[in-house]
Amino acid sequence: MLKNILSAIGTALRGAVALVRGVLSIPGRLAGALLGGGGAPPTGDSPLVQDLARQVAKADAEAQHNYKRIADAIWHWCADSLIAAGPVAVPTWLPRSIKQWLAGLTPREAERLVSADKTAIQAHARGLYPLAGVRKVQRLEPATWAPEPIWNDPSPSFIKETRSVPELRALLRDA
Repeated sequence: MLKNILSAIGTALRGAVALVRGVLSIPGRLAGALLGGGGAPPTGDSPLVQDLARQVAKADAEAQHNYKRIADAIWHWCADSLIAAGPVAVPTWLPRSIKQWLAGLTPREAERLVSADKTAIQAHARGLYPLAGVRKVQRLEPATWAPEPIWNDPSPSFIKETRSVPELRALLRDA
Protein backbone atom coordinates (compact mmCIF):
# COMPACT_ATOMS: atom_id res chain seq x y z
CA MET A 1 0.00 0.00 0.00
CA LEU A 2 2.78 2.41 0.96
CA LYS A 3 4.62 1.45 -2.19
CA ASN A 4 1.61 2.44 -4.34
CA ILE A 5 1.30 5.82 -2.57
CA LEU A 6 4.99 6.59 -3.10
CA SER A 7 4.73 5.54 -6.74
CA ALA A 8 1.74 7.88 -7.28
CA ILE A 9 3.59 10.80 -5.66
CA GLY A 10 6.65 10.15 -7.85
CA THR A 11 4.53 10.06 -11.00
CA ALA A 12 2.83 13.35 -10.05
CA LEU A 13 6.19 15.04 -9.42
CA ARG A 14 7.59 13.84 -12.77
CA GLY A 15 4.51 15.17 -14.55
CA ALA A 16 4.82 18.55 -12.81
CA VAL A 17 8.52 18.86 -13.72
CA ALA A 18 7.75 18.00 -17.36
CA LEU A 19 5.01 20.66 -17.45
CA VAL A 20 7.31 23.35 -15.98
CA ARG A 21 10.08 22.41 -18.42
CA GLY A 22 7.66 22.69 -21.35
CA VAL A 23 6.38 26.08 -20.23
CA LEU A 24 9.89 27.45 -19.65
CA SER A 25 11.06 26.33 -23.10
CA ILE A 26 8.31 28.20 -24.97
CA PRO A 27 10.18 31.53 -25.16
CA GLY A 28 13.32 29.83 -26.44
CA ARG A 29 11.43 27.92 -29.10
CA LEU A 30 9.60 31.08 -30.20
CA ALA A 31 12.86 33.02 -30.51
CA GLY A 32 14.41 30.18 -32.50
CA ALA A 33 11.44 30.01 -34.84
CA LEU A 34 11.54 33.82 -35.41
CA LEU A 35 15.25 33.75 -36.19
CA GLY A 36 14.80 30.78 -38.56
CA GLY A 37 16.71 28.11 -36.72
CA GLY A 38 16.18 25.05 -34.62
CA GLY A 39 13.24 23.63 -36.54
CA ALA A 40 14.84 20.85 -38.59
CA PRO A 41 16.83 17.98 -37.13
CA PRO A 42 20.46 17.70 -38.23
CA THR A 43 21.04 15.67 -41.40
CA GLY A 44 23.67 12.93 -41.46
CA ASP A 45 25.85 11.60 -38.68
CA SER A 46 28.61 13.48 -36.96
CA PRO A 47 32.21 12.53 -37.74
CA LEU A 48 32.50 10.77 -34.37
CA VAL A 49 29.48 8.57 -35.13
CA GLN A 50 30.81 7.77 -38.61
CA ASP A 51 34.21 6.84 -37.15
CA LEU A 52 32.56 4.60 -34.55
CA ALA A 53 30.46 2.91 -37.26
CA ARG A 54 33.63 2.18 -39.27
CA GLN A 55 35.34 0.71 -36.20
CA VAL A 56 32.33 -1.51 -35.43
CA ALA A 57 32.14 -2.69 -39.06
CA LYS A 58 35.87 -3.50 -39.05
CA ALA A 59 35.62 -5.44 -35.75
CA ASP A 60 32.61 -7.36 -37.10
CA ALA A 61 34.48 -8.28 -40.29
CA GLU A 62 37.45 -9.51 -38.24
CA ALA A 63 35.17 -11.62 -36.02
CA GLN A 64 33.45 -13.13 -39.08
CA HIS A 65 36.84 -14.01 -40.60
CA ASN A 66 38.00 -15.53 -37.31
CA TYR A 67 34.87 -17.69 -36.95
CA LYS A 68 35.27 -18.81 -40.59
CA ARG A 69 38.82 -19.96 -39.80
CA ILE A 70 37.55 -21.79 -36.69
CA ALA A 71 34.80 -23.53 -38.70
CA ASP A 72 37.36 -24.61 -41.31
CA ALA A 73 39.64 -25.99 -38.57
CA ILE A 74 36.73 -27.90 -36.98
CA TRP A 75 35.79 -29.42 -40.34
CA HIS A 76 39.40 -30.43 -41.12
CA TRP A 77 39.90 -31.88 -37.63
CA CYS A 78 36.77 -34.02 -37.98
CA ALA A 79 37.75 -35.22 -41.46
CA ASP A 80 41.30 -36.05 -40.35
CA SER A 81 40.03 -37.87 -37.25
CA LEU A 82 37.61 -39.94 -39.31
CA ILE A 83 40.37 -40.87 -41.76
CA ALA A 84 42.72 -41.78 -38.89
CA ALA A 85 39.90 -43.73 -37.12
CA GLY A 86 40.55 -41.76 -33.95
CA PRO A 87 41.01 -38.24 -32.65
CA VAL A 88 44.02 -36.39 -34.04
CA ALA A 89 45.83 -33.48 -32.43
CA VAL A 90 43.69 -30.38 -32.00
CA PRO A 91 45.22 -27.17 -33.44
CA THR A 92 46.72 -25.14 -30.61
CA TRP A 93 45.52 -21.75 -31.90
CA LEU A 94 41.84 -22.63 -31.42
CA PRO A 95 39.98 -21.16 -28.43
CA ARG A 96 40.10 -23.29 -25.29
CA SER A 97 36.35 -24.00 -25.35
CA ILE A 98 36.56 -25.36 -28.92
CA LYS A 99 39.62 -27.51 -28.08
CA GLN A 100 37.88 -29.05 -25.05
CA TRP A 101 34.75 -29.68 -27.11
CA LEU A 102 36.57 -31.28 -30.08
CA ALA A 103 38.41 -33.72 -27.84
CA GLY A 104 35.11 -35.17 -26.59
CA LEU A 105 33.30 -35.58 -29.92
CA THR A 106 32.20 -39.07 -30.97
CA PRO A 107 32.75 -40.48 -34.47
CA ARG A 108 29.05 -40.02 -35.25
CA GLU A 109 29.23 -36.33 -34.29
CA ALA A 110 32.36 -35.90 -36.40
CA GLU A 111 30.52 -37.46 -39.37
CA ARG A 112 27.65 -35.02 -38.90
CA LEU A 113 30.05 -32.08 -38.76
CA VAL A 114 31.87 -33.19 -41.91
CA SER A 115 28.52 -33.56 -43.67
CA ALA A 116 27.34 -30.09 -42.60
CA ASP A 117 27.83 -26.80 -44.39
CA LYS A 118 30.70 -24.71 -43.02
CA THR A 119 28.39 -21.81 -42.25
CA ALA A 120 26.29 -24.21 -40.17
CA ILE A 121 29.45 -25.33 -38.35
CA GLN A 122 30.31 -21.68 -37.76
CA ALA A 123 26.84 -20.96 -36.36
CA HIS A 124 27.06 -24.06 -34.12
CA ALA A 125 30.49 -23.02 -32.81
CA ARG A 126 29.18 -19.51 -32.05
CA GLY A 127 26.12 -20.95 -30.30
CA LEU A 128 23.67 -19.30 -32.71
CA TYR A 129 21.84 -22.51 -33.57
CA PRO A 130 22.66 -26.17 -32.98
CA LEU A 131 23.42 -28.86 -35.52
CA ALA A 132 21.22 -31.92 -35.13
CA GLY A 133 23.05 -34.78 -33.45
CA VAL A 134 26.01 -32.66 -32.30
CA ARG A 135 26.37 -31.53 -28.70
CA LYS A 136 26.79 -27.81 -28.08
CA VAL A 137 30.24 -26.33 -27.57
CA GLN A 138 31.09 -27.11 -23.98
CA ARG A 139 33.73 -28.90 -21.97
CA LEU A 140 33.56 -32.61 -22.82
CA GLU A 141 35.55 -35.50 -21.46
CA PRO A 142 38.07 -36.75 -24.05
CA ALA A 143 36.51 -39.55 -26.07
CA THR A 144 38.17 -42.75 -27.22
CA TRP A 145 37.01 -43.97 -30.58
CA ALA A 146 36.52 -47.72 -30.65
CA PRO A 147 37.21 -49.19 -34.08
CA GLU A 148 34.06 -50.39 -35.78
CA PRO A 149 34.14 -53.94 -37.16
CA ILE A 150 34.99 -54.00 -40.84
CA TRP A 151 32.60 -56.84 -41.59
CA ASN A 152 29.56 -57.94 -39.64
CA ASP A 153 28.51 -61.53 -40.34
CA PRO A 154 24.81 -61.40 -41.22
CA SER A 155 24.41 -65.14 -41.73
CA PRO A 156 22.27 -67.21 -39.33
CA SER A 157 24.07 -69.21 -36.72
CA PHE A 158 22.98 -72.61 -38.03
CA ILE A 159 24.92 -72.06 -41.28
CA LYS A 160 28.13 -71.51 -39.34
CA GLU A 161 27.92 -74.99 -37.91
CA THR A 162 29.11 -77.89 -40.02
CA ARG A 163 26.19 -79.99 -41.05
CA SER A 164 25.52 -82.35 -43.81
CA VAL A 165 23.34 -81.41 -46.78
CA PRO A 166 20.40 -83.61 -45.68
CA GLU A 167 20.45 -82.00 -42.22
CA LEU A 168 20.42 -78.53 -43.77
CA ARG A 169 17.53 -79.49 -46.05
CA ALA A 170 15.58 -80.76 -43.06
CA LEU A 171 16.26 -77.51 -41.15
CA LEU A 172 15.11 -75.42 -44.12
CA ARG A 173 11.99 -77.55 -44.60
CA ASP A 174 11.04 -77.20 -40.91
CA ALA A 175 11.55 -73.44 -40.93
